[in-house]
Amino acid sequence: METFFYIGLDKLSLSVFEDIDKKIFEKETLIQKNTDGKNSDDLLDKFLEENVIKVEKKFGKFINEINLIIFDPNFVSIQASIKKHGKGDKIDKTDLNRMLFELKQEIKENNIDKTITYMRIDNFILDKKKYLTLQDDFVCNELCLQLDFICLSNKVIDDLSKKIKRYQISIGKIFSEEYLNKYCIQDGEDECQAAAKLKYGNDENEVHLIKKTTINSGFFESFFRFFN
Repeated sequence: METFFYIGLDKLSLSVFEDIDKKIFEKETLIQKNTDGKNSDDLLDKFLEENVIKVEKKFGKFINEINLIIFDPNFVSIQASIKKHGKGDKIDKTDLNRMLFELKQEIKENNIDKTITYMRIDNFILDKKKYLTLQDDFVCNELCLQLDFICLSNKVIDDLSKKIKRYQISIGKIFSEEYLNKYCIQDGEDECQAAAKLKYGNDENEVHLIKKTTINSGFFESFFRFFN
């Protein structure tokens, strides 16, 4: 099960999915326009407490992790690129991993007050020709990756974590409502459905990070789903 919690300006919504197209629980409540910060926090706490208990009782499972969709002006989009020059060499996933890791580290080092919440390859440029996706290993003299990083203030994430941890739940992925509305939400879908599509891997160019414990390669994170 994947649980998604939408914190919007006018409503709160909790949805549970068993698969990308199989929503098995949904509950929402509206937020009054004149609700101040304290009352908004109280409403959030009450909504979470009631519905976390409902979900856990209904399915006989604890919610250990929750994915958040939020509207927040502190989200920042950073466009960046990285190049690799060669002599007609074959480029494989290891080369891509290395380039992505290097660029990601540069973004982190120059934005120490922010956390990367979403990382996506917008374009692959091979020998001056632009491609949206790649299907296999390839040969080129020059490779350029153009990426979009969505980042959020560490303070905002820490505040959200404190609220969620009251229920012994950790935060999974954090999605920007603005980004979902601009690029992902289709007619008839809500914010949780759009986030679920991304979580289940609907975007083949998203870069997914997984912690590693091995040190022989010098990398502590792996990147997946380049050649879907």
